[in-house]
Amino acid sequence: MEAGRCLGRAVEFALGIQAGDGAWSVPSEPRILENAVVAGSLAGLERARPARERALRWLEGACPQQHDPFAAAADQWLAALHRTHDLTAFSPGVSPGGPHARRALYLDTLGCAVGAPGADPHRLLRQARAALGPDRGRRIKPWQRAMLLAFEAIAGVALGMPLPHHTLQEWERAQSPDGSFYGMPLVTGMLHLALTRTAPDHHMTRRCREGLLAAQQPDGTWRFLVSDVWDTGLMVRALRGHARFGAVALPAALDFLASAQKQDGGWACAAALDSDNDTTGNTLLALAGTDRADQTLNAAARYARRHQTPEGLWTTWHSSDDTPAPDVVAHMAAGIRAAALPGVDLAPARRWLASHATVEGWTSDWYLPPAYGAAEIGPALAPHPVSRTATPGLLASQRADGGWSRIPGEPYSSPTATGLALTALTSGGLGPQDTAVARGLRFLIDSQNPEGSWTDRPVMYGPRPFLTVTTTQVHALAARGLRDALTAAPHRDGARP
Repeated sequence: MEAGRCLGRAVEFALGIQAGDGAWSVPSEPRILENAVVAGSLAGLERARPARERALRWLEGACPQQHDPFAAAADQWLAALHRTHDLTAFSPGVSPGGPHARRALYLDTLGCAVGAPGADPHRLLRQARAALGPDRGRRIKPWQRAMLLAFEAIAGVALGMPLPHHTLQEWERAQSPDGSFYGMPLVTGMLHLALTRTAPDHHMTRRCREGLLAAQQPDGTWRFLVSDVWDTGLMVRALRGHARFGAVALPAALDFLASAQKQDGGWACAAALDSDNDTTGNTLLALAGTDRADQTLNAAARYARRHQTPEGLWTTWHSSDDTPAPDVVAHMAAGIRAAALPGVDLAPARRWLASHATVEGWTSDWYLPPAYGAAEIGPALAPHPVSRTATPGLLASQRADGGWSRIPGEPYSSPTATGLALTALTSGGLGPQDTAVARGLRFLIDSQNPEGSWTDRPVMYGPRPFLTVTTTQVHALAARGLRDALTAAPHRDGARP
């Protein structure tokens, strides 16, 4: 069967990119945001000049993201930052309390750092301090706090203010052994920008610079994040059940996931970060039903109970400014149920998820395609009738080539969105003989690369509204839809959507 051979090629590709420790540790594809920030932080440093020039050559041909007006405007400004002499400060018309106000601070900080006409360090200082709050950011994400301290420091330099000693101490505690901050070039670049202006001869500044230079890819770029724990969990969920994957890749992948559990009982998407609820739920789903799960369950149960909100939900991060997201709540609820964690009441979460269903399905926080909510949230509620809410909309939005688009109305199909749609449709009762599923399979077969992978445009938020794309994630979500369509029992539970 052609679809079976397609899945076999997908398995072989996955085996070929698995690391020796059992993980999938593939960098995301390059984008303008990180590279403009890091290149800006290296300006004027003779030792870093070749690295900066390689990055600038890449930026010359980079295309701004177009899915969101703010992201498009920001990318255009960032791409022009290093090649024009009459650049003005970034002015996207973002209100101080608007959804992208925090992201606009990235651009305001760069504008102040390069002395762009119209940059306002007084405003930047006020906004950075307001975002830190009266507790100086003690209850927000650690990497976010480090960035806000960098924004404050750069504004302070522009205003002739000294760097507070405690800020330098806090950055020193946050720096990783490889010189980076939280494993993210965006954060590391911003900290390097601040350090070169406030403590240029400090050993931390030199380590930060060396870390950036070592992390540059052969094409001259820096990449968003290597989310090896998240990506490995996705790949296990996608291909577990295939005989060759189970024999060759699965044992080491499960060992990696079990060993990646943090001391608090949760899992982080990447080793340099703190545990988050989305990755914890995803990892519980990947480990469920395996012998590796036993060693993680007690700590995971304590983690799940400790981080459940009074309303019975879960936020992504453990920060005071975070709110529950349907996809995160669904991952935790489904993971806890699959792993049979004791002492966690899932009824409030299930009621909340059911109440957030619309005729289009669910809005998700982390992936762009509407089918992501249908694939990740609907099955978590099954056999609740609302689990099939998104099916009519998915059937209506299938494109002529059999695929689904990342964004409604986008004039091309996405392997990621198509895989997600197939997962949602088959979990809702459709089988491989149904026309929509058969057409979706055809698209995945036709769009598969010769080596067994798929190529897609950016699909994951990070940080919103900027998107990123990682080969592993595209591959896992497309391959899972292929597998689900091949193995679906027709009209499961006896109900047609």
